[in-house]
Amino acid sequence: MVRITAWRVPPYDNGCYLVVDGRNEALVVDPSMGERVVLDALRERKVRLVEILNTHGHPDHVFGNAAVKQATRARLAIHRLDEYRLGPGRPPTPFEIPPATADDLIDEGPLRYLDDVDLVALHTPGHTEGSTCFWLRGANALFSGDVLFQGSVGRVDLPGGDARAMERSLERVAALPPETRVYPGHGRQTTIGAELGWLRGYRLA
Repeated sequence: MVRITAWRVPPYDNGCYLVVDGRNEALVVDPSMGERVVLDALRERKVRLVEILNTHGHPDHVFGNAAVKQATRARLAIHRLDEYRLGPGRPPTPFEIPPATADDLIDEGPLRYLDDVDLVALHTPGHTEGSTCFWLRGANALFSGDVLFQGSVGRVDLPGGDARAMERSLERVAALPPETRVYPGHGRQTTIGAELGWLRGYRLA
């Protein structure tokens, strides 16, 4: 059985998510600036963190990577096209990010970090080149990063953004089962079905 714990962490209302399997091994999706709540939860629940997953490389989503990685010795995964955002070649950021090196570079397809968790990486560029949604097929859950929010989509006007790529990514997301619960990079949870009214055929101006 998969258990999902969700936090919305300040100061940017980031979604930070802990996925725990039946053997008390876990993944964390986008530590953001929530490293303290993540580490406290791991300690209190006696859970072993196996992998840190980044939906993309923007600073508000990756800020806690270093602290969580150092404290747990978990590996860090990000799409290979966003790896540069973790290092010295990243675009200018509004605040200093503690450095953390990726151990695993994602492309597309099944991820085997937890043996009994059916997790699939969907490469969904548009917000950044390497934006990735993580789909828990058996649990009908999607960690959408900054691709899809409740009632809106991620920005495409930042470096690495691409409106046409975002439209194609949204088409992929809209094709998932309507009962799929969406755990976004910011804001409230929703479902694919709740968003289909505006999402089908959506075009960026």
